[in-house]
Amino acid sequence: MLAVRIDSALTLLFVVVYSAFFPPNILAQGQTYPVMIQLDLQDETIQATPVIASEQQVIMLGRDGQLWDFAPEDATNFARLAQPFQPLPQNELRRKLLDEFGRGFDVSGTGSYLVVHPAGAKERWANQFEQLYRSFHQYFTARNIPLQRNEFPLVAIVFPDFPTYQKYAAAEGMRVSKGVVGYYSPRTNRVALYDVTRGDPNHPLWGENLATIIHEATHQTAFNTGVHSRYSRQPKWLVEGLATMFEAPGVWDSRNHPQFRERLNQARMSEFLSYMKTQRQPNSLQEFIATDDAYRQRPSTAYGEGWALAFYLIETRPREFAQYMQTVANRPAGEPYTAEQRVEDFQNAFGADLNLLESYFLRYIQQAPTKL
Repeated sequence: MLAVRIDSALTLLFVVVYSAFFPPNILAQGQTYPVMIQLDLQDETIQATPVIASEQQVIMLGRDGQLWDFAPEDATNFARLAQPFQPLPQNELRRKLLDEFGRGFDVSGTGSYLVVHPAGAKERWANQFEQLYRSFHQYFTARNIPLQRNEFPLVAIVFPDFPTYQKYAAAEGMRVSKGVVGYYSPRTNRVALYDVTRGDPNHPLWGENLATIIHEATHQTAFNTGVHSRYSRQPKWLVEGLATMFEAPGVWDSRNHPQFRERLNQARMSEFLSYMKTQRQPNSLQEFIATDDAYRQRPSTAYGEGWALAFYLIETRPREFAQYMQTVANRPAGEPYTAEQRVEDFQNAFGADLNLLESYFLRYIQQAPTKL
């Protein structure tokens, strides 16, 4: 199985030049697959393909879709395998998840998803994730925005209560409160959430579960279909703007909610209109898109502004929006994304006069219906 063993004195920096020594496997049809490396890391043996490498950092993509980020000297017993890198088949990943989560959980496959959930609750959880995945594809297909096929089965984990969810999140280095019902991790490529209803589908808080599924599954699908990249920094306004856009019934369930006003996220629009009237500074669009500072400094208003900008652009300028998303998603892995470059990419897609664009944007949101 091990085709080439590498001298450990190189401390995995062979990854930097692996393509020169180990070209991708070439199939008869002309398809190429990257090389696969096996190594030991933190008492675990992984099989993965290199994404980024330097003297300080190596990032590799595992067969289950997870990203491994480590210092080169932390890896041992590494070798190139004879077979090319390929994702784990869904049945193998399902067995792996069953072993990981054990008794009390089932793993349901729905086509694109593998959902780990409390035993006996497939209909309540797995089908919701699959429906969101299909809605995502339908939305972008209708706007002639091509999507890539997800390379890995999408994994979502539903915990029956907050303590088990909190314990899992802490092991991933995530600090969560009860108000953080779920999250998507680009590192593990998983959605994790807890059932606020504790198994009662008729509970009045079920809508909170559904809202979490919609938002986090949008992140996950976007990062797995080429809309966003897991390997390069993405503007937070774009990532969160898209996810909040899908919170509206007219976006995630357009068949049953076909009207324009149903595509409006009324809560986010209300947030933004209030901010615009009381705090927002004129000609501040460039500042908003140049950095992610707004999401750290004023999160209660940044999410509304991100929604408004993403909604305006995709509704009024879908071709330019598609071009912009592709430019951002295709950025080289690991490169910094400076404020100047972010503004330049935005201007290349939507025009150099950002103040003029801002005036159109604000007028559009102000004139949108505020009530269903």
